[in-house]
Amino acid sequence: MSMFHQSQLLDFWRGVVDPLGIGMPEAIAAEIASYTGENPEQVLLKMEKGTEDFKQLWTSRQVDVGDAADVERFYRDQFVEAYELANWHCGRTNGTPPLNYAFAALLARHDGLSRVLDFGSGIGTGSIGLASVGCEVHSADIADQLLDFVGHRMSKRGYQARLVRLSRGQKPVSGYYDLITCFDVLEHVPDQRAKLAELEGYLRYGGILVVNLMYDSTHADRPMHISSAGSPLKLVRQTGFKPDWRGFSFDRQLLVRTRTARLSNQIARFVDDKAAGMTCSL
Repeated sequence: MSMFHQSQLLDFWRGVVDPLGIGMPEAIAAEIASYTGENPEQVLLKMEKGTEDFKQLWTSRQVDVGDAADVERFYRDQFVEAYELANWHCGRTNGTPPLNYAFAALLARHDGLSRVLDFGSGIGTGSIGLASVGCEVHSADIADQLLDFVGHRMSKRGYQARLVRLSRGQKPVSGYYDLITCFDVLEHVPDQRAKLAELEGYLRYGGILVVNLMYDSTHADRPMHISSAGSPLKLVRQTGFKPDWRGFSFDRQLLVRTRTARLSNQIARFVDDKAAGMTCSL
């Protein structure tokens, strides 16, 4: 059972995206226009074409998906993704907006989690939502131009922008964060297990990672989805995290870093392997 009602999540997200009540597409288009100097109507048109334009950019670059550095170079110096993300955040891509950040922000408020790393911050809507509930938010991304826009949005909203430029070798603070959000990021990296291990090191013990691990991230419109998690639980059992069953579901996973997680996960893997062996022998 979800900790928060869907309507509660949607109301929160609407308040983050559209605090003046002018409409979510119009609100986010106006923010982009204030940054790029474009006309808001031009931005809305670019948002409509965002998915296709981002797909074409990926295809034209012929990215080597086995080379993490080449993947990072693709994201570092482009702004096309901003329009794609804006369209998605206001609910025009799938008919409804993504609500994982709303869940994370309400969780932070509920559990008193104050130091937050927004890893893969995109255009910063999630960072704004987390800041709105009183969190100290560090926004980390490989995409420099998107991070500049995150700083612009945070400042205009009256929040301090703490930008972590991963492309320049900057790193989040080790063992510092109460909460890390990592949404729609891991399917863009070649090695999801290695990235989870990296995120683990940024959390304090007892800290929470909220992530969405996709069993199969393959999508015709998103060739930049270059890896899949397979079974989320099986992947988690190879890490120093344990599931927090308050928010561990098919489309969003709530994970806790603990000192005993690696041992308990090792035992769980042994039990799973024994059970699988018994099933095969029947």
